[in-house]
Amino acid sequence: MLHGREIRGLIFVARLSLVPLLIAAWAPSVIAQGGAEPGVTTLIGAQKAPPPPPPSPSAAPRPARTTPDSYYEPVGPFFFYVETLTSTGPSKYGFIATIPCIQSGVFKRGMRLVVRFEILDTSTGKRVTDKDGATIKLRLPHGEEIPGRWNIRGSVAALPDSAWMWDTFWDIPLDYPVGRFDYSIVIAAKDGRTATFIPPIQKTATSDTRVRIID
Repeated sequence: MLHGREIRGLIFVARLSLVPLLIAAWAPSVIAQGGAEPGVTTLIGAQKAPPPPPPSPSAAPRPARTTPDSYYEPVGPFFFYVETLTSTGPSKYGFIATIPCIQSGVFKRGMRLVVRFEILDTSTGKRVTDKDGATIKLRLPHGEEIPGRWNIRGSVAALPDSAWMWDTFWDIPLDYPVGRFDYSIVIAAKDGRTATFIPPIQKTATSDTRVRIID
């Protein structure tokens, strides 16, 4: 007859013998997370690079930049806050983001591109909402216009205290040209005032902050 201590020892040994099996079972999942999974396109990655050299005390100072006069002019008649995001559901082409509802400036052909935004009337300081009767559209580079929707963030899955904003979406065709994506948002108020939002761009020799479509 086995005593309690011997039984506990056998259980411990049995558990140890399962460890290699557990490691083998989990290994493919761990490897997949570290590399590209089948059917997944990596939109943004990170790689090792040498750190930049320290600034040289003898280096010539950078030339001063002059702010354009337009930046000192009054803003109006409307102010826009705009963000582009991945979607929580699949597009009509059968693509879905691996991380839903997150801000992104890079989208693969076939994905759903979501544009979410707020518009403020600078003359009143109030948000433009569905009660203002304004016509609001997302204008795409090829001329297509998509109406904006006044919607709660999270749509049907939203909690009661979620924010309300304008949004719209577009499913990127599988043959759409890759590269920069120059969209705009236009508003026409009932009183005749109009405005067009064009995303501000940061351009350098090696970077461009415009939304980008990739294959």
